[in-house]
Amino acid sequence: MKNIYYILWIVTIGLFFNSCEEEDLLDKTPLDQISDTDFWQTEGDLQLYLNNLYGTFPGWAGAGAAPSPDVGTDIVIESQEWFGASSTTRLDGTLNVPGSGGGWSWSNVRRVNYFLENAERVESGGLVDHYKGEGYFFRAWFYFSLLQNFGDLPIITDVIGIEDESLLYGSRSPRTEVANFILEDLDKAIAMMKTASDVGPSRLNKDIAALFKARVALYEGTWEKYHQGTAFAGDTNGAGFIQQAAEAAKSVIDDGNYSLDTGDVNDAYYNLFVQTDYSGNPEVMLYRHYDYLTYNIQNSLWNQPNAHGMTREMTKYYLASDGLPISVSPNFEGDVTLDEIQVNRDPRLAQSVMAPGDLDFIAVNGDSIAFSVPIMTRNPTGYAIEKWRSKELFEELNNQRTRDIGYIIFRYAEALLIYAEAKAELGTLTQTDVDMSINQLRARVGMPDLVINAITPDPEWPNYGYTLPDYLYEIRRERVVELFGEGNRLADLMRWRAHTLFVGTRPTGTTYTADIEAEYPALFTNEEGFLDPFMNYLDGGAYGFNPERDYLLPLPTNELTLNPNLTQNPNW
Repeated sequence: MKNIYYILWIVTIGLFFNSCEEEDLLDKTPLDQISDTDFWQTEGDLQLYLNNLYGTFPGWAGAGAAPSPDVGTDIVIESQEWFGASSTTRLDGTLNVPGSGGGWSWSNVRRVNYFLENAERVESGGLVDHYKGEGYFFRAWFYFSLLQNFGDLPIITDVIGIEDESLLYGSRSPRTEVANFILEDLDKAIAMMKTASDVGPSRLNKDIAALFKARVALYEGTWEKYHQGTAFAGDTNGAGFIQQAAEAAKSVIDDGNYSLDTGDVNDAYYNLFVQTDYSGNPEVMLYRHYDYLTYNIQNSLWNQPNAHGMTREMTKYYLASDGLPISVSPNFEGDVTLDEIQVNRDPRLAQSVMAPGDLDFIAVNGDSIAFSVPIMTRNPTGYAIEKWRSKELFEELNNQRTRDIGYIIFRYAEALLIYAEAKAELGTLTQTDVDMSINQLRARVGMPDLVINAITPDPEWPNYGYTLPDYLYEIRRERVVELFGEGNRLADLMRWRAHTLFVGTRPTGTTYTADIEAEYPALFTNEEGFLDPFMNYLDGGAYGFNPERDYLLPLPTNELTLNPNLTQNPNW
């Protein structure tokens, strides 16, 4: 039963709400006030209400393209047919102030506040406190999304009625105050929630709340550190938040309830991302499950490639197999063509992107079919992503790949990366810290350890617009490589104030070799012969992100009209 949890709560909630629709409209209770006279009696009522909120977690698209969650950044781009349907417009600086919507939505915050207000009516005992903790987690989850997009926010802890004019027309609290509010909610969640062994692998738990606290605290701490002196600055230098991030991540590590999913160094990383059931996985803390044949709940990962591609800029982050940057390693064989891209490199590159000769799929009759030329009509860069790419075809699925690969929402590796980065940002990083974090991730794929007192400088370290200690460059590199395509890149670019990396540039692909040109003539290339898919798509020919404006999204004009106490974000 635990394996189909996410399917069951969708069905249950659907039946619950559909039953309400049979009543006369004049007699219906509002959907955010579920039959108050009969509800809020047992812990089961709390669970039922919360189950509906689980649907707000990210997941794979159910049809059409299922792009990498990092699509639209400098490391993954969409094909031209999907251009602009991602973060590309944000990096290109072509967003406009919306008349309404634009992400400025408070409905989910209201749903959680309604839950927390009514949960007090249920007698304590059993899992009641745990479910209340889930409520605080969800409020933090929704607030963090708003914080990332808009910065300063109204802090609302009550269900607002039309008579609550002071709340309806409230002003925005400073981002530092909002971040502290989010972390306070997460502290409450951690104190109230139980571990996975008590509630099962498909529910939020204490460790997930601690990991999310670490994510929030690192985000805000590095944001306030690197945005000092700008229009987006917080009220601190970020150190206090970063310390909280280190402590929260360390608590997840010390609790020992999760560990890395290891195996053969040549496929352990790849195998982590092609599983259909993560309920027993030691690393995956929360995931979304799919079951196509039983419940017709599917993703479109079977549709390879998925209208996106890794960029050449991303491939440069992967070290040579000796642990040295490719710019200085004698082991580096080259990366001009797809044939040489994986030779003597960090195995995570070979397990994340396709190269000629790689296994493409195993046919229903058992034949092994090798990958040769990328499908350029769906893959803009030629770097076809192997991560999440199932290799087996199934007759019952019309000779297609599985549609059931799970979507990982939280995994233990992030705790290791946050801990290392936070300690490095604080200037307190030790080799012991690195050994228990970064080097655990490297060991999974057979890469040499990072030794912080023996780092070979990389003449091609990313240009963030400022210099970093050698070990912090390497820790950021490790984060990009380990979490590639998992939806963290845009947030990292924003919190690091890293616009120098991409402003005035265009993402590129592999070399336009004769075998690709023979099948796909007249593709865009740059002067060096590399695929240049955005040549005629970016406004002005290059990313035009405005660092004085685009680090935050604009509030919609209708909200500013309705509430004169709201102010617009800088330079919109």
